[in-house]
Amino acid sequence: MDSKSFGLMIREKRKQMNITQEYLAAIVKTGVRFISDLENGKATAQLGKALMVTVALNIELGWVEK
Repeated sequence: MDSKSFGLMIREKRKQMNITQEYLAAIVKTGVRFISDLENGKATAQLGKALMVTVALNIELGWVEK
């Protein structure tokens, strides 16, 4: 999964839950700009904050061991 696909997944889930970027930003204690950048696939988005967003949206990430 690349940053663009990840961002699209975040946006789709947020919209499915019918919440705004502003509300999501408040939940994860970050700025709306971060949520926007994340949803738009900005590759420099901070991983820790991105993972907090997945928790807030109840997204389970599958991890593959190599």
